[in-house]
Order: sequence, then C-alpha cells, then structure tokens
Amino acid sequence: EMAETKTAAVLLAGGHGSRMQSKIPKQFLLLAGHTVLWHALQALSESSIDEIVLVTPRGEAEALYRTYREEYGFRKLVAAVEGGIERCDSVVAGLAALRGRGTELVFIHDAARPFVSQELLKRMREAGERYGAAIPALPVKDTIKLGNPEGFVQDTPPRALLFAAQTPQVFSYTAICAAYEAYDRARAAQDARALLATDDAQVMERFGAFAVKLVEGEEQNQKLTTPADMARAEQWLRERNSLHRKETEE
Repeated sequence: EMAETKTAAVLLAGGHGSRMQSKIPKQFLLLAGHTVLWHALQALSESSIDEIVLVTPRGEAEALYRTYREEYGFRKLVAAVEGGIERCDSVVAGLAALRGRGTELVFIHDAARPFVSQELLKRMREAGERYGAAIPALPVKDTIKLGNPEGFVQDTPPRALLFAAQTPQVFSYTAICAAYEAYDRARAAQDARALLATDDAQVMERFGAFAVKLVEGEEQNQKLTTPADMARAEQWLRERNSLHRKETEE
C-alpha cells in the first residue's frame, strides 16, 4: 500500500482587482451572503487537499487567518502570508510558507475562481500525481489573433491547439519551487526568458523539470473579474442551491 501523497494548496487572494470597479478587492465581495474567498476556501476544504496557505493583501494576513480559521472554522488553513507586487511574488511567498511541511503536491489556485468543482479537483490531483505538472484548460471558442506592436495582425494560430488556462495548477512541490528559484535568478539577471509570467505553468514551461499536462477545465471555474461576472455567479449559485434543495426534498 503506497503512502498517501501529502497535498497542499496555495490560495491567492492578494490581488487588488482593478477591473471590478469597486473599492473592495473582488475576493472580499459577497456572493450569496459569503465572500468570494469563503466560497474558494469551502471548495478546497471539501477536497482531499491536506493543508491550505492563504496569500493575502499587505497587512491583512493575521486578521484574515483569524477570521477564516477561527470564526469560519476552516481548519485546513495552516498559514496566511502577505502577497508581493506581482502574482509570481505572491506564489513564491505561499510556496515558502509550506517549507518543511512535507508537501509533495501543491495546488496553486486563484481565490477569484470560487466555483472549482470537486470533480475537477480530483482530476487535477490525479494528473498532478501522474505527470508532475498539470493545468485545467478549456479549448478556445474564438479565433485568436496574434497582434504586432503596430496594431496589425501578425498571425492566426490554429484554434485546435489553443486553450484558455485556468487554476488550480498542480505541481510537484519540489519541482515548482526549483522552477521559481530559476525564474527569480533569470529575473534578477534580466534574462528575456523571465519576462513576466502570468501563470505558474509558464514558469514550469521555461524553467522546470516537467512538461505541463492539459486537463479538461470547466465553464463554472471561470475567473470573476467584472461586475457582470459577479451577477452571473450570483445567478449560478441560486440555480445550484435550488437544484440542491430539490434533490434534498425528493
């Protein structure tokens, strides 16, 4: 009998979400009476993930840790740390908070994707264990154009090969830590390969040991970035809850 893989999640809630047009960062906006962050923690807590580290805005780590662990009872939450200027800095802070905890597989997830399903979390875990690096992704429906600096079309990549990446992105803990270390060195040396990475897979692709496996993502796992997204999310939650009530009544 093989020992269970020890898993942890780094939940990124340090962003300031300029597109949401609200004073409050989007992870703290309310959906059906709970914050977006609460819904994200709920989803991760229900999964087989062992521990969760929360990455928060500056100066809020202690208060958020207390609120979500003590008041809301998220017992899997083992630490909260402050994020950095860029997303990659926040990820590195989250990974560092897991040092020495025996994590073998790490899920890196955006709090702005609060509706990740248990099925997807299970798929991601299996792919992560098997390949060492995996991301959920959806085929793109639109034809994508690559623009040039002058504002004209430079190229049209074949749509069948294009995917929109989601999170949680799942990696061997030691491999993603090593990839981020190499990325940080390249950033310090102003190496062109270190141009700002917008997701973790990019760091693994350029500096890591594993090829990144594409896993089927899900529509409901889209990122909440605009007020319209929030309205849609409310609607989706209402539908899900009334469905759930029907099933319980039957």
